[in-house]
Order: sequence, then structure tokens, then C-alpha cells
Amino acid sequence: MFDKFKKFYTKHIVEDLEVKDGEEKKQGFRVWKLSSIILAFFLIWGLSGMIVYFLFCNWSDRGTFGDMFGAVNALFSALAFAGLVYTLFVQRYELSLQRKELELQRKEVKRNGDQLEEQKNVMLQQSFENTFFKMIELHHNLINSLTVSLGSYSYNGREGLFYLREWMNSILHGSQFETELETNISEFMNNGNGRNIKQYLNNFYSLLMIIHKHCTKTKEVIKDSDYTMIALSQLSDDERYIIFYALGYREETRSLLESFISLDELNPSAKHHANWMRRMKT
Repeated sequence: MFDKFKKFYTKHIVEDLEVKDGEEKKQGFRVWKLSSIILAFFLIWGLSGMIVYFLFCNWSDRGTFGDMFGAVNALFSALAFAGLVYTLFVQRYELSLQRKELELQRKEVKRNGDQLEEQKNVMLQQSFENTFFKMIELHHNLINSLTVSLGSYSYNGREGLFYLREWMNSILHGSQFETELETNISEFMNNGNGRNIKQYLNNFYSLLMIIHKHCTKTKEVIKDSDYTMIALSQLSDDERYIIFYALGYREETRSLLESFISLDELNPSAKHHANWMRRMKT
């Protein structure tokens, strides 16, 4: 009999749950089932009706007894309304927490985006500097491999630059008119020695180009840039003289060159040539 009652009690009234604590210890935990709670309410409702029916034989007495619970009904209605208002405030509070959490998530995403952008900028800076210093190295290698032929003599490296400058000076420095200067420079750049230095000039021009792009991207003043100072410090007096005529007579190369240094600074002894070249459209 006891076993049958226990079986009914477990099946319809409560449910045993196992709560694991670690791996070995187990403790029983009982939870009231929803069906048992509903059954209890119906039992209480039915018993209360039977009690009122048998306790008060007169219907007027029963009505009077029922009216006594009007205030209780109003109280429970007020409590239900208060519960509804409280629920609304709880939901509002939870929504505010969700908004704060979303705001924190947005800030975290923005912070991660800023970190990625910073890492990207660092990588771009490193890439630029690697390219920049490799081109500086190539600049000196091109000078060392340079060969200048004058008559039956050949000169290499910086010695070749010296004699190339002397030859350019004899041809170009004595130009008395704009058209004469333009013709002389053009003829020089298209002869044997002029073609020999084109790779050197192209490398230096490309070096100025990457500095110009970098400064434009970083909004740095080109003439005040450390990279400009490093690039120009590599030039000897002979190189400055050669670059003055070789890059200064063409409009495109002259425009880029003068964003770094004025033509007058490259060859102070021929300022009138600088003014003439600024008007050249070749």
C-alpha cells in the first residue's frame, strides 16, 4: 500500500531530480509538478464552495458572506495591477541594460577597428621605409656602376660624375638664349653619356615620387620631411648640377623636383637658366 502511494505521489505530485556535485556525490531534489499545483487550486476552490454551501443554509447569508470578500478582490486586483506596473519597469530596466550593452559592443568594435587601422598604418609605414632605403641603396649602386666616356678615356663611379659635370658645363653653361639652352640639353640627354645616366635619373625621380605620395597621404610638408632631407643629403655637388639640367628642363620632372628643392639651390651660378627652364614646356 505504501509503495503504491509513493508511486502515485512521485508520478502525479512531485518529480525527483538529480543534482550532481562533482562526479560521485548525488543529492535528490524534488520539484512540484504543474498538474499538482492546478489540482490543489481546484480542490481548494471546490472545498471552499462546499463549506459555504453547508455552513450557510440561507442564500441571503451566503450573499452577505460573499460580499465580505469584495475588499479582498479589490486588493488582489490592485496587487495584480501593481505587478503589471512593476513588470513594465523591470522590462524598461532590462531594455536600458541591453542598450548599454549594445553601446559597449559598438565601442569595442570601434576600438578594434581603430587598432586594425593603426596596425595597417604601421605596416604601410614599414613597407614604405623598406622601399625607400632600398632605393637609396640602389642610388649608390647605380653611381658605382656608372661609366662615362670622353674621347678615348672612360671614367667610372663618382669620378665619372665629375667629368660628366665638366662636360655638361662646357656645353650648357655657355648657352645665351632659352632656345639654345633647350636645344643643348635635349642633344646632351640623347647622346651616349646622357643615355648612360637615365637609369640613375629614373631611380632618383622614382625616389622623389614615393616620398611625395607618402607625404601626401600623411599630410606632411614635403620640404620639411625627414625622408626629403635623407634623399637630398645623398646628392653630391656633381649630382646636384646634373639633376638641375637633366630633370629641370622637362615640365613634368621639374614640377616634382621643385616640390622638394628650388632649382636655384641646385645650381646657384646659373639662376637665369633656372628661370628659362621654368618656362620650358618639353
